[in-house]
Amino acid sequence: MRAVWIALALAAAGLVFWMPLYVLYVANLLLMYAVLALGLDILVGLAGQFAFAHMAFFGIGVYTTGLLGNRLGVSFPLPMLAGAALAAIVALLIAIPALRLRQVYLALTTFAFAAAAQWVFHSWDAVTEGSNGLRLAATRVLAWRIVDDRDAYPLLLVVALAMVLLRLSLQSSKLGRSMRALHQSEPLALASGIDARRVKIVAFGISGLFAGIAGGMLPLFNSYVHPDTFGLEGLVAILTMIVVGGLGSTFGVLIGVALIGLLPEVMRDLQVLREVVYGGLLILTVMFLPQGVAGAWRPARA
Repeated sequence: MRAVWIALALAAAGLVFWMPLYVLYVANLLLMYAVLALGLDILVGLAGQFAFAHMAFFGIGVYTTGLLGNRLGVSFPLPMLAGAALAAIVALLIAIPALRLRQVYLALTTFAFAAAAQWVFHSWDAVTEGSNGLRLAATRVLAWRIVDDRDAYPLLLVVALAMVLLRLSLQSSKLGRSMRALHQSEPLALASGIDARRVKIVAFGISGLFAGIAGGMLPLFNSYVHPDTFGLEGLVAILTMIVVGGLGSTFGVLIGVALIGLLPEVMRDLQVLREVVYGGLLILTVMFLPQGVAGAWRPARA
């Protein structure tokens, strides 16, 4: 299976030589969304924890990476790794008290943290430039500067592939199986000797790590970030991707990213209806495709 992913990545890498710059920009955006969505799905789809602080961790990754590049001139990949580490640490710190709560209370608490983080991004002018947004310097890789989407695409493809392989390894590991057991039935998982609290906390940390890596990907191809990027609209979009694609499935999440990530391009003249479409897709998927596109595709193959 991993050989297939590597072959697909090599084939995709060849596209960089002929794709128009705008198409490459959309491809870069989808690669970032893929990492972001895979991270949220680890928490929601694998571990079954309805926690919604993911955009806050994403914002931490973006601002940490951007500020290290802007103010200290640190070259790639150190800013990305620093942003991922900080996002993971914050996720672990949030998980310890938050996991005393369950279901809707956990969702509300983590969403409140995300709202508070967005307020900090808006208000901390000395660091984030506040509501004016932060201009991101061109990413430096040793002596080479990334100046357009064509330069950024190979790096983003490598990072996305690495995170997909990490996700596949997690799913097949003992930890991944413990997460699935916890999702299916926490009492049975506890009876099987699984340390539910530890698994939940680790799931939070790994999810935050993925969000931080996705945040570090944004400055590679984008020169500006605004705090509104990390609000409810972004969370709904990512949540729609994993639900439509199929919770708990790497393949399903990537399909969801492709389908939902391209919606803004399809609905270019109907941007005002985008949230309505996201909500409608979520409702229809839950009603008619509870296992998402991946779940509907599996029986069709059999």
